[in-house]
Amino acid sequence: MPNKTPAIISAVITFVLLIIISVILSFGQLVLLNGFSGRLASIALNASFICQGVGNILAVIIAWRLTIRLITKSNWNNIVAALVSTLVGTLTGAGLSFIAIIASILFAEQIR
Repeated sequence: MPNKTPAIISAVITFVLLIIISVILSFGQLVLLNGFSGRLASIALNASFICQGVGNILAVIIAWRLTIRLITKSNWNNIVAALVSTLVGTLTGAGLSFIAIIASILFAEQIR
């Protein structure tokens, strides 16, 4: 399994980048939830954290599987395959995190 190491590296880097992106987006969400009561804001934050966690796990799996796919099926270089899959996984996870934040704010607005 020579393609297992690049897949692990790609998944770990994607996970670390997504944690950083999720923290930054969560601080922005706190600013957006400034006018809500504490109960509504905590419900929206919890919903957002759950959705972001699921999205981050899916993005890491995408990065892991894409690295293996690019190396075995497309005969890409290990480094290039890891970089491309990390980029794809990070963009996917960041997009899902952004959607989760928007959905949680709309959810808080609906239960207001």
